[in-house]
Amino acid sequence: MPEGSEVLRLVKIMKKCIITISRNYGAGAGEVGRRLSADLNIPFYDKEILHLASQSSGISPEVLEETDERPGGKMLYRIIKSLHPPINDTDSNDPFIRDEKAFRYESAIIRKLAEEQSCIIVGRCADYLLKDRSDAVRIFIHASQEFRLQRMSCLLQLSNQEVLKILKKTDRVRQAYYNYFTGNEWHNALNYDLTIDTEVLGIEKSVQLIKDYLTLRGFLE
Repeated sequence: MPEGSEVLRLVKIMKKCIITISRNYGAGAGEVGRRLSADLNIPFYDKEILHLASQSSGISPEVLEETDERPGGKMLYRIIKSLHPPINDTDSNDPFIRDEKAFRYESAIIRKLAEEQSCIIVGRCADYLLKDRSDAVRIFIHASQEFRLQRMSCLLQLSNQEVLKILKKTDRVRQAYYNYFTGNEWHNALNYDLTIDTEVLGIEKSVQLIKDYLTLRGFLE
């Protein structure tokens, strides 16, 4: 690793901080979150992990074992166990009822994670759920559609037309999910402390900007 990159990693968290990241599909939020997690040495929980935890509310040993092996997974493992049996609700084949139940379960996990440790949480309306916490920093990562289209076409090795369908559908689903469960507008900058255009800054500078902001807020040394 280049010497300059190593220097950038020498940061110390002064007090507990929960970083929530909302994002447009393909803007690189996952990469930003993982690099930030490595720099700050704090767990990174993406939407897949939280969704897995929600879907595992029946708690099979295989799912718990997989969760426990992820970075930050031991804390998530204990939280899932503490919520077992899951939040009670009438079983139903109605997808709306299932979504409501999943959201409540994931919300309980997010709130418990925030109580326990510094961490990074991507998606699942975490910014809204933790909006009243003074130790929460809410970030939105975005980029133009053209930039995201080109980036994901390279990553997925798919045609622009195929990726455009995925991009539009994913953004539409995320916006509908956020608006439904929060009553707020997903793209409204007033919902966030910091918005970052990765097309302008790139991944590394976006990570550095977040660390600079955390330092100004008194979370980093």
